[in-house]
Amino acid sequence: MKTEMHNPASDGFASENDNFNNLNALVIRLRKEDDSLAKKMRNLKWLYIVMIIVYSGLMILNPDPDLKLHDRISGFCYVSAFIIFAVLFKHKIRDFSKVDYSVSSLEMLARAAHRYRFSLSQFFFVLPSILLIDAGFSISLFHRLTSLSPLNRILILQAFYIPLILVSGFIGYLIWRRKHKPLYENAKELLKELKE
Repeated sequence: MKTEMHNPASDGFASENDNFNNLNALVIRLRKEDDSLAKKMRNLKWLYIVMIIVYSGLMILNPDPDLKLHDRISGFCYVSAFIIFAVLFKHKIRDFSKVDYSVSSLEMLARAAHRYRFSLSQFFFVLPSILLIDAGFSISLFHRLTSLSPLNRILILQAFYIPLILVSGFIGYLIWRRKHKPLYENAKELLKELKE
C-alpha cells in the first residue's frame, strides 16, 4: 500500500515556517552587524576625542607667538567639527548598541529597516562638520597661496575639497549598498510579509 507524503504547504504552515526561519536568520545577521557598527563607531568617537584634545592644544591654547590668528581660527573650526562628529557618533553608538530585540517582530523589523536605510537627509546632520572642516582647510591654506588673487585661492581650494567630499560620500554609498542594503531590503520584505 502506497503512503502519500504530507505536504505542509497545503496546511499553510510552510510559508509561516519560512518566515520564522528567515526572521531568525535576519536577526542573527542584524545582531552581528549592530555589534560591529557600535564597536567601530565607539572607536571613531574616541579618535575624534583625541583629535579634539590635540588640535585644541596645538592650534587654540598653544601660547606660541608665531601662531597667527588665522591659524587659531582654523584650529577652532577643526575642533568644532570634531566635537559635532563625536556627538553624532555617540548617538549612533546608542542606536546600535541598545537595540531591543524583545519587542514584537513587526516593531523590530521596522526599527531595523530604519537603522539601515540610506537617506540623503542623514547628510544634513554631518553638513555643519563638513562646512567647518572646509572653513578650517580654506583659512589655513588661503594665506599660503599669496601668489594668487583671493578669488582664485578660494576656487582652487574648493576645487580640491568638494570632489574629495563627493568621492568620500560615494564610497560611503557603495559600502552601504554592499553591506547594509541587503539587511534593509530583507527587513522591509519580511515586514511586508508579516503584515499580510
